[in-house]
Amino acid sequence: MSSPPCLRPASTGDVAALLTLMDAVHAWLIARDRPQQWGTVPFSRIPGFAERLTGWTAQGVITLAERDGRCVGMMAAAPMVPPRVPAGVVPAGSLFIHTVLTDRGPDGHGVGTALLDEAGRLAQAHNAPALALDHWAGSPELDRVYDEHGYVKITEYTDDQDGDPVRNTVRVRPIRAAG
Repeated sequence: MSSPPCLRPASTGDVAALLTLMDAVHAWLIARDRPQQWGTVPFSRIPGFAERLTGWTAQGVITLAERDGRCVGMMAAAPMVPPRVPAGVVPAGSLFIHTVLTDRGPDGHGVGTALLDEAGRLAQAHNAPALALDHWAGSPELDRVYDEHGYVKITEYTDDQDGDPVRNTVRVRPIRAAG
């Protein structure tokens, strides 16, 4: 059994490792015929994405998960709902998980749960009423994972991915006040 991952705020020095992880997970999805989840272009080849990732690390939005000094997961969470999510479906003041992903090999086992638990701690620390996220609606695996972690399906919406319409699900998990 692997030891729990070490979680820490990502720094701008972690951007290359984060991009490597994101591209590896993207390649895993493409190999499984799931381009609808993130499109067909690797993150490292999206113009301006590395700079955007650098900005997110500088703002403290990204939590990095490591095992033996190697990046095996990441989560981007901030109190800002993306404009693609229909207005009014996420409670005001919620912490929004923009992405959570893990190494698809054995080193990634348990990392997603650790990152989602960390999101709960961050939401409580910021007195957020809820955690919210959206994901590709075509994945029974994502439905199962988020159901198991208490995220309730609120609605679906259609977004554009590489010029094609893609259905996404919005989920919310209420946060109980500490004390």
